[in-house]
Amino acid sequence: MTPVLVALAVLVVVGGVASVAAATPRAAVLGLLVALVGAAYVADPIPGAVGLGARLAGTTLGAYLVWVALRRAPARLPPAMAGWTGSAAIAAAAFIAGWLAADGLGEALAAAAGPGGTSGRAGLDTTLVAGSLVARAAVAAACSLTALALPQVVGPRDTLRLGTGCLLLLAAAGLAGNALVGQLDAVVELALAVLTALAGAASAAVIAASVRHGGDLVIRDAHRPDAAIRHRPADDAHPLGHRELDGVPAASRPGSVSGPAA
Repeated sequence: MTPVLVALAVLVVVGGVASVAAATPRAAVLGLLVALVGAAYVADPIPGAVGLGARLAGTTLGAYLVWVALRRAPARLPPAMAGWTGSAAIAAAAFIAGWLAADGLGEALAAAAGPGGTSGRAGLDTTLVAGSLVARAAVAAACSLTALALPQVVGPRDTLRLGTGCLLLLAAAGLAGNALVGQLDAVVELALAVLTALAGAASAAVIAASVRHGGDLVIRDAHRPDAAIRHRPADDAHPLGHRELDGVPAASRPGSVSGPAA
């Protein structure tokens, strides 16, 4: 089972890369769904039926709401920040760094546990402290998802990738909890499921508003020249005769009537 779960952690990272680098909205949502659903299983031991069911329901609902909000969205997304190659390189580097850092983290947790080897947290002695490969893979996947999600949240270009970044950060938090605790409480699993569903609903609302008002998913800056077209001054609505032409008022130009008709 361990090799399968490690491979699943890699698949979670692949889904995260697709969610931020895909050129079409539907492909991005499918990658997001793979990352969110797979993150719930990368744990040693596997979560209980109640917690796992809650996570699956919350992640599926969140992704489905985003999918529904994209019904009238354009067929293609704006260019990704790093593209497929850059995003894959970032994810791979973060995965390797997280995998290597998991050893030091496990040793630090073991030292904090004291001579008795108990830390007071259920499952900690059998996962990361014991050198579990699944726990190391969970830490590595959490680092990869965080590295992929932060640029989408800090400097977003479109509303879909902004929502995707928030959802990937929640998945990374769940992976980190799986690595540190081993098996989260049912209450924690339920809280993560509710947060994921709410984040999906908020992302869907932002996406729907962007499509309804702007016709696309692009996040525009009002101070940029290409966005100034949407904020034309009110004088543009007046006829040409009511404005100055080359610095000469309309009333002082030849042929203009400056007063009431005789």
